[in-house]
Amino acid sequence: MKTWLCFIVIFGCLGSINLMGIMFGNESCKVFSSCTVGEPTDGLMSFSASNSQTIPWLIAEGGGNLLKSAAEFNRFASAYEFSENSGMDFQYLQTTLNSAIASMEKTRGIYRQLSDLASITPYDPAIVRQLNKFNYEAFARGRGLIRVIFCEVQAFLVKGDVRGIYEEFHNRSFLLLERLYSLKKDVDAFIKPDLPTVWRLNQEYSEFKLFGQYVAEVFFTLP
Repeated sequence: MKTWLCFIVIFGCLGSINLMGIMFGNESCKVFSSCTVGEPTDGLMSFSASNSQTIPWLIAEGGGNLLKSAAEFNRFASAYEFSENSGMDFQYLQTTLNSAIASMEKTRGIYRQLSDLASITPYDPAIVRQLNKFNYEAFARGRGLIRVIFCEVQAFLVKGDVRGIYEEFHNRSFLLLERLYSLKKDVDAFIKPDLPTVWRLNQEYSEFKLFGQYVAEVFFTLP
Protein backbone atom coordinates (compact mmCIF):
# COMPACT_ATOMS: atom_id res chain seq x y z
CA MET A 1 0.00 0.00 0.00
CA LYS A 2 1.26 3.45 -0.92
CA THR A 3 0.82 6.58 1.12
CA TRP A 4 -1.71 8.11 -1.26
CA LEU A 5 -4.45 8.07 1.36
CA CYS A 6 -2.39 10.24 3.72
CA PHE A 7 -2.26 12.91 1.03
CA ILE A 8 -6.00 12.58 0.47
CA VAL A 9 -6.77 13.04 4.14
CA ILE A 10 -4.53 16.10 4.47
CA PHE A 11 -5.81 17.69 1.28
CA GLY A 12 -9.40 16.75 1.99
CA CYS A 13 -9.44 18.30 5.45
CA LEU A 14 -7.78 21.51 4.30
CA GLY A 15 -9.95 21.67 1.22
CA SER A 16 -13.13 21.23 3.21
CA ILE A 17 -12.22 24.12 5.50
CA ASN A 18 -11.37 26.45 2.63
CA LEU A 19 -14.35 25.53 0.45
CA MET A 20 -17.01 25.41 3.14
CA GLY A 21 -18.23 28.94 2.48
CA ILE A 22 -17.92 29.01 -1.31
CA MET A 23 -18.11 25.65 -3.04
CA PHE A 24 -21.89 25.59 -3.18
CA GLY A 25 -22.10 29.33 -2.63
CA ASN A 26 -25.45 31.02 -2.82
CA GLU A 27 -24.25 32.87 -5.90
CA SER A 28 -26.26 30.42 -8.01
CA CYS A 29 -29.42 31.81 -6.42
CA LYS A 30 -28.94 34.86 -8.66
CA VAL A 31 -30.62 33.04 -11.52
CA PHE A 32 -33.96 32.96 -9.74
CA SER A 33 -36.25 35.97 -9.71
CA SER A 34 -36.88 35.29 -6.02
CA CYS A 35 -35.06 32.93 -3.69
CA THR A 36 -37.98 32.74 -1.29
CA VAL A 37 -40.88 31.93 -3.63
CA GLY A 38 -42.82 28.79 -2.82
CA GLU A 39 -42.31 26.09 -0.23
CA PRO A 40 -40.34 22.85 -0.70
CA THR A 41 -42.52 19.89 -1.53
CA ASP A 42 -42.28 16.70 0.49
CA GLY A 43 -38.75 15.32 0.18
CA LEU A 44 -36.63 12.68 1.83
CA MET A 45 -36.37 14.67 5.04
CA SER A 46 -38.16 17.52 6.77
CA PHE A 47 -36.99 20.55 8.73
CA SER A 48 -38.45 22.31 11.72
CA ALA A 49 -40.71 25.28 11.15
CA SER A 50 -38.04 27.57 12.60
CA ASN A 51 -35.70 26.91 9.68
CA SER A 52 -35.81 29.27 6.73
CA GLN A 53 -36.33 26.85 3.86
CA THR A 54 -35.16 29.14 1.08
CA ILE A 55 -32.88 28.26 -1.81
CA PRO A 56 -29.79 29.85 -0.17
CA TRP A 57 -30.50 28.05 3.11
CA LEU A 58 -30.85 24.68 1.38
CA ILE A 59 -27.68 25.25 -0.67
CA ALA A 60 -25.69 25.98 2.49
CA GLU A 61 -27.15 22.98 4.34
CA GLY A 62 -26.53 20.64 1.41
CA GLY A 63 -22.96 21.78 0.86
CA GLY A 64 -22.16 21.65 4.57
CA ASN A 65 -23.49 18.11 4.95
CA LEU A 66 -21.67 16.93 1.83
CA LEU A 67 -18.40 18.26 3.23
CA LYS A 68 -19.16 16.69 6.59
CA SER A 69 -19.72 13.33 4.89
CA ALA A 70 -16.49 13.73 2.92
CA ALA A 71 -14.58 14.52 6.13
CA GLU A 72 -15.93 11.35 7.77
CA PHE A 73 -14.98 9.33 4.70
CA ASN A 74 -11.47 10.79 4.91
CA ARG A 75 -11.27 9.49 8.50
CA PHE A 76 -12.34 6.09 7.18
CA ALA A 77 -9.68 6.26 4.46
CA SER A 78 -7.02 7.26 6.96
CA ALA A 79 -7.84 4.26 9.19
CA TYR A 80 -7.80 2.02 6.12
CA GLU A 81 -4.29 3.25 5.30
CA PHE A 82 -2.98 2.84 8.85
CA SER A 83 -4.34 -0.71 8.91
CA GLU A 84 -1.36 -1.77 6.82
CA ASN A 85 0.75 -1.29 9.93
CA SER A 86 -1.63 -1.66 12.86
CA GLY A 87 -4.29 -4.05 11.56
CA MET A 88 -7.89 -3.44 10.56
CA ASP A 89 -9.96 -1.73 13.26
CA PHE A 90 -13.42 -2.67 12.01
CA GLN A 91 -15.21 -0.94 14.88
CA TYR A 92 -13.62 2.40 13.98
CA LEU A 93 -14.28 1.81 10.28
CA GLN A 94 -17.95 1.16 11.06
CA THR A 95 -18.20 4.32 13.16
CA THR A 96 -16.69 6.62 10.53
CA LEU A 97 -18.54 4.99 7.66
CA ASN A 98 -21.88 5.22 9.46
CA SER A 99 -21.23 8.91 10.10
CA ALA A 100 -20.40 9.46 6.42
CA ILE A 101 -23.62 7.70 5.44
CA ALA A 102 -25.75 9.69 7.90
CA SER A 103 -24.45 13.00 6.53
CA MET A 104 -24.91 11.82 2.94
CA GLU A 105 -28.51 10.83 3.71
CA LYS A 106 -29.10 14.40 4.91
CA THR A 107 -27.34 15.73 1.80
CA ARG A 108 -29.59 13.71 -0.50
CA GLY A 109 -32.76 14.82 1.29
CA ILE A 110 -31.73 18.48 1.24
CA TYR A 111 -30.89 18.41 -2.46
CA ARG A 112 -34.24 16.78 -3.19
CA GLN A 113 -35.95 19.67 -1.42
CA LEU A 114 -33.70 22.18 -3.18
CA SER A 115 -34.61 20.72 -6.55
CA ASP A 116 -38.31 20.75 -5.66
CA LEU A 117 -38.20 24.38 -4.54
CA ALA A 118 -36.23 25.49 -7.60
CA SER A 119 -38.79 23.80 -9.86
CA ILE A 120 -41.50 26.24 -8.68
CA THR A 121 -39.30 29.35 -8.56
CA PRO A 122 -39.07 31.39 -11.81
CA TYR A 123 -35.76 32.27 -13.42
CA ASP A 124 -34.42 35.80 -13.84
CA PRO A 125 -34.15 36.17 -17.66
CA ALA A 126 -31.30 38.69 -17.39
CA ILE A 127 -29.09 36.23 -15.51
CA VAL A 128 -29.97 33.43 -17.93
CA ARG A 129 -28.81 35.64 -20.81
CA GLN A 130 -25.51 36.27 -19.02
CA LEU A 131 -25.02 32.53 -18.64
CA ASN A 132 -25.82 32.00 -22.33
CA LYS A 133 -23.15 34.50 -23.38
CA PHE A 134 -20.51 33.62 -20.78
CA ASN A 135 -17.03 32.78 -22.17
CA TYR A 136 -16.63 29.37 -20.57
CA GLU A 137 -13.52 28.40 -22.52
CA ALA A 138 -11.56 31.47 -21.48
CA PHE A 139 -12.77 31.13 -17.89
CA ALA A 140 -11.63 27.52 -17.58
CA ARG A 141 -8.30 28.26 -19.23
CA GLY A 142 -7.61 31.33 -17.12
CA ARG A 143 -8.31 29.55 -13.83
CA GLY A 144 -6.69 26.25 -14.70
CA LEU A 145 -9.87 24.30 -14.04
CA ILE A 146 -10.11 20.54 -14.59
CA ARG A 147 -11.72 20.55 -18.00
CA VAL A 148 -13.64 17.28 -17.85
CA ILE A 149 -15.47 18.44 -14.72
CA PHE A 150 -15.95 22.01 -15.89
CA CYS A 151 -17.41 20.79 -19.19
CA GLU A 152 -20.15 19.08 -17.18
CA VAL A 153 -20.87 22.38 -15.43
CA GLN A 154 -20.77 24.30 -18.73
CA ALA A 155 -23.32 21.93 -20.31
CA PHE A 156 -25.87 23.06 -17.71
CA LEU A 157 -24.97 26.73 -17.38
CA VAL A 158 -24.70 27.59 -21.06
CA LYS A 159 -28.42 26.74 -21.24
CA GLY A 160 -29.14 28.55 -17.98
CA ASP A 161 -30.27 25.24 -16.53
CA VAL A 162 -29.64 25.78 -12.82
CA ARG A 163 -32.58 23.54 -11.94
CA GLY A 164 -30.73 20.77 -13.78
CA ILE A 165 -27.65 21.45 -11.67
CA TYR A 166 -29.63 21.08 -8.47
CA GLU A 167 -31.05 17.81 -9.77
CA GLU A 168 -27.48 16.73 -10.56
CA PHE A 169 -26.54 17.47 -6.95
CA HIS A 170 -29.30 15.10 -5.85
CA ASN A 171 -28.30 12.40 -8.35
CA ARG A 172 -24.65 12.50 -7.31
CA SER A 173 -25.51 12.30 -3.64
CA PHE A 174 -27.76 9.30 -4.38
CA LEU A 175 -24.99 7.47 -6.26
CA LEU A 176 -22.45 8.23 -3.53
CA LEU A 177 -24.88 6.87 -0.97
CA GLU A 178 -25.25 3.65 -2.94
CA ARG A 179 -21.48 3.18 -2.99
CA LEU A 180 -21.22 3.89 0.73
CA TYR A 181 -23.89 1.30 1.53
CA SER A 182 -22.10 -1.23 -0.68
CA LEU A 183 -18.87 -0.56 1.22
CA LYS A 184 -20.74 -0.92 4.51
CA LYS A 185 -21.75 -4.48 3.64
CA ASP A 186 -18.09 -5.56 3.65
CA VAL A 187 -17.17 -3.57 6.75
CA ASP A 188 -20.13 -4.89 8.73
CA ALA A 189 -19.14 -8.42 7.71
CA PHE A 190 -15.56 -7.75 8.91
CA ILE A 191 -14.24 -8.07 5.37
CA LYS A 192 -11.48 -5.69 4.31
CA PRO A 193 -12.86 -3.51 1.47
CA ASP A 194 -11.12 -3.64 -1.89
CA LEU A 195 -8.76 -0.73 -2.43
CA PRO A 196 -10.26 0.19 -5.84
CA THR A 197 -13.63 0.62 -4.11
CA VAL A 198 -12.12 3.14 -1.69
CA TRP A 199 -10.39 4.89 -4.59
CA ARG A 200 -13.63 5.27 -6.55
CA LEU A 201 -15.46 6.71 -3.56
CA ASN A 202 -12.71 9.24 -2.97
CA GLN A 203 -12.78 10.19 -6.65
CA GLU A 204 -16.54 10.68 -6.65
CA TYR A 205 -16.45 12.81 -3.51
CA SER A 206 -13.73 14.96 -5.10
CA GLU A 207 -15.57 15.31 -8.40
CA PHE A 208 -18.80 16.24 -6.62
CA LYS A 209 -17.07 18.95 -4.58
CA LEU A 210 -15.34 20.39 -7.64
CA PHE A 211 -18.55 20.33 -9.67
CA GLY A 212 -20.27 22.45 -7.03
CA GLN A 213 -17.27 24.72 -6.62
CA TYR A 214 -17.05 25.42 -10.36
CA VAL A 215 -20.75 26.33 -10.46
CA ALA A 216 -20.18 28.81 -7.64
CA GLU A 217 -17.07 30.24 -9.32
CA VAL A 218 -18.97 31.07 -12.51
CA PHE A 219 -21.79 32.80 -10.66
CA PHE A 220 -19.30 34.65 -8.46
CA THR A 221 -17.90 36.38 -11.56
CA LEU A 222 -21.28 37.56 -12.83
CA PRO A 223 -22.11 41.22 -12.12
